[in-house]
Amino acid sequence: MPGCASKLLYAEVAVEAGRSLDRETYSYSVPEDLDVVPGHRVTVPFGRRSSYGFVVSLGTDDPGVETKPIATAGKDPLLLPHQVALARLVADHYWVPLIECLRAMLPPRVRKTGSSGEGPSGRQRRHSRLLDFANRAAGDGIAPVLTGEQAAALEVIASNQLTLLHGVIASGKTEVYLAAAEQALAQDLRVLVLVPEISLTPQLVERVRARLKAPVAILHSQLTELERAQQWWRVRRGEADVVLGSRSAVFAPIPRLGLICLDEEGSAAYKQDRTPRYETGWVSRRLAALTGARLVAGSATPSVVTYHDAALGELALAKLTKRVRGRDADVELVDMRDEAAGGNRQPLSRRLLEVIKQTLENEEQVILYLNRRGMATFVMCRDCGRSVQCLGCSVALVQHPELGGLVCHYCGYSRPMPATCPHCGSRNIRPLGMGTQRLESMVRKLWPQARVLRLDSDAARGPDSYFDIWETFSERRADILVGTQLVTRGLDLPAVTCVGVVDADLPLHFPDYRSAENTFALVVQVAGRAGRDGRQARVIVQTSNPEHYSLSFAATNDYDGFYRAELPSRKAFTFPPFAELAVLTRTDADDARAAAAAREAAEELASGLLRDGIEGIRVMGPSPAFIHRLRGEYRWQVTLKGDGLERARHLAPRGRDWSYDVDPVM
Repeated sequence: MPGCASKLLYAEVAVEAGRSLDRETYSYSVPEDLDVVPGHRVTVPFGRRSSYGFVVSLGTDDPGVETKPIATAGKDPLLLPHQVALARLVADHYWVPLIECLRAMLPPRVRKTGSSGEGPSGRQRRHSRLLDFANRAAGDGIAPVLTGEQAAALEVIASNQLTLLHGVIASGKTEVYLAAAEQALAQDLRVLVLVPEISLTPQLVERVRARLKAPVAILHSQLTELERAQQWWRVRRGEADVVLGSRSAVFAPIPRLGLICLDEEGSAAYKQDRTPRYETGWVSRRLAALTGARLVAGSATPSVVTYHDAALGELALAKLTKRVRGRDADVELVDMRDEAAGGNRQPLSRRLLEVIKQTLENEEQVILYLNRRGMATFVMCRDCGRSVQCLGCSVALVQHPELGGLVCHYCGYSRPMPATCPHCGSRNIRPLGMGTQRLESMVRKLWPQARVLRLDSDAARGPDSYFDIWETFSERRADILVGTQLVTRGLDLPAVTCVGVVDADLPLHFPDYRSAENTFALVVQVAGRAGRDGRQARVIVQTSNPEHYSLSFAATNDYDGFYRAELPSRKAFTFPPFAELAVLTRTDADDARAAAAAREAAEELASGLLRDGIEGIRVMGPSPAFIHRLRGEYRWQVTLKGDGLERARHLAPRGRDWSYDVDPVM
């Protein structure tokens, strides 16, 4: 009405410059000529400078403090309403500032400028191969007739918001995803397909593009910063009906989201290793709840926690128990203790050598898996028994001849191979242990006529190099592929009839409550690379623990048996799914100071829980981290274990020297 003063509008803004402070948001007034909504990127005064931030809420209630006006705002909000709500959930669960979660939702170029990458660039020179595949004309992707199990799984997905699709290797899980995606697209809804980074191959992009015949956007770390910004803008403008990406794509600004497909659920690749340390599966469930989209999480080896949730009815369970093509490979466990007793001190057993030889004679392909990079995994003095260590990390240096010496896999420190022991001066110093480079060298000597490739993060360092290696092997221009975990998933190679797991004990002895789960998944997944086209295939698993239940159940591909064997120990020791975990890490250049601070924090946490009457949470530690010294900083950890850990967040120690990891992956 004329003469009535309009109420002043206030905005709560998560400010970039306030990232290190305890406050989540700051109050600002909204000028009358400025039109903003939650999700807008704005520029605000902050102290004596200006900073950008994001509007997270609006209201007319006076905040009770003196406010300054928002200076500028973008033309349109960068984030959708459900993204702002999702950021709050992630911030609360993972104990991180809200601004960190909002930043994670934007590519660096968009975050910095609010517009970079919005249009084409005349200076753009390189185009990633994944985008080339996504932009090609769609081929003839005729949908095959679904099997009875696949059709039943599709019905379960259609009638439930959350579904776990548990299917054996080569049971056609991807076909179920695509059929569900077709149903969503037919309803004018959009689709998000999430895969571990190493599974996002040109083969998958081509298959999705051909079948769905819809515009596809790719969000992947191998893209350049400009390409990531360009793809993000395509999604934000609604130009892509299908978004295909790795873990960070869960934060894509997808309007009218109708279906989320989370392939290879349980993969460690879905856990972010930097702040915010989110797990993509957890975020996907909240994204589905906020948008009303359906979520289907599929795997041959789902995490024990997710399978337990399905058993309790928190997710619907659909099963694919039969392969749609190929046949299961014969899995043999070779006891390396017997090899040593028989006089074979080499890392490859006689049985594995025999099977490789036969495979090459049949003009078929071999994959050898070893999850250790480098030539020698450590260099040790035979006189004093000490290894050559990194100066800034408490780990042994790894030999890399192509880099001219020894390298730390954590901080990148390097040095020449020493002629004498740096500790005692002895010349009796030798490289020991075996990584993928030494295995590759050994294989070349054993079979000089064979064409050998290596696939690990060293070999796949350059742009598109992973896809070049994959393409060379898939086109049968190589006979043997030696690699780390990069070879365990995503590869569909019909000519592979021999897979060798060189050391299955590596994950089994890792200090992680999921070591048995990881070992089981590793063997099942890598075994699935063989027998894809029906030819007889063999998987040789070398181990010194053939009696361990994770390996015996993996050999028979019995997930239910493994799950039943694993659950009692999780319950006995109160590990997930029977408790939540949070690891609080204190870092300092001074070891004693880090230890004292961690000890003080543990005592304050314990007394705070008692004072506030919070039950069901245990404080454990402090203890040195698995890698005690990293990049020159000592690390001490305090672990919280129990239910409802968010009840203890207000008691957690504060400061730049502390970091939190909720639901940690060791």
